Amino acid sequence: MTNATTGSERVAPGQQPSEGQRRPLLSRLARPALAHWQFGLVLLAAVGVRIIVALGYPPILWFNDSYNYVQDAITHIPDEIRPNGYPFLLSLLEPLHSWRPVGLLQAAMGVGMGVAVYAVLRHRGLRWWGAALPALPVLFDSYELHLEHMVTADTLFVFLVTVALVILCWSDRPSVLAMAAAGLFIGYATMVRSVGEPLLAVVFVGMLARRAGWRRLLTLAVAGLIPIAGYMAWFHHFHGRYTLTESSGPFLYSRVSTFAECAKMTIPNDLRFLCDPISPKDRPPAGAYIWADNDLPVRGQITYTPLYNTLGSDTARRFTAVMNAETREFAERAIEAQPVAYLRVVAKDVLHTFGWNRQPDPNDWYGNGPVFRFVSGPEMTAQVPWFATPVRLNGTPRYHYCDARCQGVDHQAHQVQVAEKDFGGQSLGFTEAVQPWAGLIQAYQRYVYLRGTLLGIVVLIGAADAIARWRRLGGLVPLPWLVGVLLIVLPPMTAGFSYRYVLAAAPAACLAAGLAFVPDGTAGRGRSVPPGARASGKPLRGRSVRSLAADLRRHLGRRVGVEQE
Repeated sequence: MTNATTGSERVAPGQQPSEGQRRPLLSRLARPALAHWQFGLVLLAAVGVRIIVALGYPPILWFNDSYNYVQDAITHIPDEIRPNGYPFLLSLLEPLHSWRPVGLLQAAMGVGMGVAVYAVLRHRGLRWWGAALPALPVLFDSYELHLEHMVTADTLFVFLVTVALVILCWSDRPSVLAMAAAGLFIGYATMVRSVGEPLLAVVFVGMLARRAGWRRLLTLAVAGLIPIAGYMAWFHHFHGRYTLTESSGPFLYSRVSTFAECAKMTIPNDLRFLCDPISPKDRPPAGAYIWADNDLPVRGQITYTPLYNTLGSDTARRFTAVMNAETREFAERAIEAQPVAYLRVVAKDVLHTFGWNRQPDPNDWYGNGPVFRFVSGPEMTAQVPWFATPVRLNGTPRYHYCDARCQGVDHQAHQVQVAEKDFGGQSLGFTEAVQPWAGLIQAYQRYVYLRGTLLGIVVLIGAADAIARWRRLGGLVPLPWLVGVLLIVLPPMTAGFSYRYVLAAAPAACLAAGLAFVPDGTAGRGRSVPPGARASGKPLRGRSVRSLAADLRRHLGRRVGVEQE
């Protein structure tokens, strides 16, 4: 029963319906589905394409990091390279002894993100199609579908960030409980992927600009710091240091190694082993400096990376506390000595994000090679590393396996294969390509994904709204827009470019673009829907592109006038 005074769907005291007037539970549950039937069809299509992925590539997809995740899930020891937030989730699912629930849960997260973006934009007053458009990339992008069906932390990370943003954008002034929930989500996201480390500070600044109030801001900060502090204490218990990982230095070192020239730097003797004598034009991508052994061949000669020359091929030795400190100091000195070169490589990678076509990537350095595409046959078999299989697989090199004798010497390989068997049984959970479904999703991936140029337009829409409203400090758009931009810019600044990393920014950027068109009565600071607007039954009209452009011209014009005075 509707409260006649307020127009709300809440039942007023003394107006409780009689037993005979109450609608059946099924009718109450069906009402939202009927009210949003258009988006329901979109959702049905999104679920359908995920079913095709599951049928085409059972039980799940893998890449190199996947094996570390499953090892961490059974050893319960904090990883020095990647935080263990994702292995925590795998540990909860381990008793099911199957990879299918993992793939199903991650697919549900993908669908849930799309529903959340749609729901908050509808709540804010957009028509169904305006609210559905920003949800389409996360619902249908083929590379997003690939990550959802892979043993990787990406989907969990993006889900946590997206849900936190939706909670904070649901109302102009979120409740203390909502701020606590958002803080916990952001704090846990920091434990899932290292790129999330600055997020709590960014969200805090965003809510400070919205004048959320000191109680709410304090709640957000404390809730976000609780999981982070707990994880750091756990890390200290095993490794003796209060930190999340020992990898920030090596990753930053890999970033600067693409341009750093020791002849232009002041380097102490104990760090000179990190210098690469190869000319910058002949150097490999950033990731090769910590994951590979070889530089690019120079005049036909094989060359090796500085870390390989010093530490050998065991990559674990590149992520110790000592190496973390030394590589960080080297990287900081390189940036101080060559700031223009650093800005140049960062800008190049950021602009790379917005290209219309994806760059060919046969060696998987940029997240666009066979490992991050739906493939089959030898391309798929070749992705299984030698330490993850006890027998030689068809199409792999002669000694590309680690049997019982090998595992007796290589403890890590033994732990990985024990974990694989625990989750996947005797087959170890290796991926199969099942036709015709695999062929269908391969064809789908050639055409259906968010082009970089379109993502650039989405980012510009959010920026335009933020500029147009700059006199009214606050608003809803800056928070998701800042998070989206951070997730685009931070990887090129601290490690290197990857199309895989860009996918994390899409939901936040799309949410910001959608909020730029919400009706003025629902987006401004401290304002909400006019009292009679929802009771009238008339849909609220969103802002048009022309309206947004007019605001932008008006405010930029005012700014120019002030500067001329």
